[in-house]
Amino acid sequence: MTAKDVILTIAIMLGAGLVCQLVADSVRAPRMLVLLLVGALLGPSVSGAIDVPLDTVGAQLLLSLGVSFVLFHGGLQLSTRVLSRTAVGLGLLAVPGVVVTALVAGSVAALVFDLPLTSGLLIGAVLAPTDPAILIPLFERLRLRPKVSQTVIAESALNDPTGAVLALAFAGVVLSGDASLTDPLEEFVVDLAISTALGVVFGVVLSAAVSSHRAGIWRESAAIAVMAVIAAGYFSIDSAGGSGYLGAFLAGLIVGNMDQLRLAMHSEHERDMRVLVETVADVMVMFVFIVLGANLPWGEIADELGPALVVIAALILIARPLTVLACLLPDRRGSWSREEVVFLAWTRETGVVPAALAGVMVGLDVPNAELVVTTVALAIIVTLSVQSTTKRWLARRLHLIEAIIPPTQDYPPDRTTVAGVPAR
Repeated sequence: MTAKDVILTIAIMLGAGLVCQLVADSVRAPRMLVLLLVGALLGPSVSGAIDVPLDTVGAQLLLSLGVSFVLFHGGLQLSTRVLSRTAVGLGLLAVPGVVVTALVAGSVAALVFDLPLTSGLLIGAVLAPTDPAILIPLFERLRLRPKVSQTVIAESALNDPTGAVLALAFAGVVLSGDASLTDPLEEFVVDLAISTALGVVFGVVLSAAVSSHRAGIWRESAAIAVMAVIAAGYFSIDSAGGSGYLGAFLAGLIVGNMDQLRLAMHSEHERDMRVLVETVADVMVMFVFIVLGANLPWGEIADELGPALVVIAALILIARPLTVLACLLPDRRGSWSREEVVFLAWTRETGVVPAALAGVMVGLDVPNAELVVTTVALAIIVTLSVQSTTKRWLARRLHLIEAIIPPTQDYPPDRTTVAGVPAR
């Protein structure tokens, strides 16, 4: 592929992403679903306008460094003050909840696809994360009860890196041919510890370097510093045996809450940083879904449609409700109502991180990687078509939508300031 071919491919994907945004807004459809379908139309199986195989360097760079930007952006939007209200349930959903989901969905996958248990659990682990990129704009329009919306969005941001670490741990076991379940779980714990420790270090160093404090040597180049730290952090954490995904997310979370470290940023510098991160994350989401759509294995989808739909049904109707009940019932402080639990049990849209992980499995040449891609693609289509489109109806039936109260001096909007920026 020549340089002109690469430039043309990028131009086509950017143009397609912009058109998808207009189409999604006009028909009120999830943007990721439109991107996936347009990617399929642009791919070699239909028009052949783009050809970006998942095992190429460009695709793997997009699925590793690009998704790290998405996760950094997810962490940047969260407020630790808000999350503290439901910290117990949220923590359970973000780590053990991912494991429970992966075990249930993965066991069903192993059964219906007639695979070794470790290969089935790999599929379950890839499917386990939910997607903040889908849920944030959806909940902004719903006016959902803040406790519920913030918990779901935070969970979707937190369980992405957890699911990535677990999926990569199972991928290593499948590649090695080891049939033991203790090895991937032990590797998962070790990877989690390494990623957490290094992610926190990178987050603290970045916060200090871009702050208005005297240590802020990059305060006027905060946007460039973020790009450098995400790239260097991914390489360093991955080389140390951890997950660059989790490290990027934690770094974003710490920078977004640097006031807890008694640090602050100049408003102009912070605005520049947030605009860059949001823009890059938005472009990466476009690319990931278009590339995944272009690489859909239509032959595998036709052959494995029935078993894949069984796995997705188990994911939505068994794994998710079981996970929510197991994680929220012990959270006494959260005081979760039955209506809130029901709504959370119906909220588990599949999105950008499972899509990226499916591509990574192909790049690693993991056995049965085509089944991972097939199941993830169908999960995206089903969860966005069925769950996202019924959110408003369900929230109304459960009385979880708040009435609009005109703002007055006596009743200001309920917002928390994160590093100088209002956060919902």
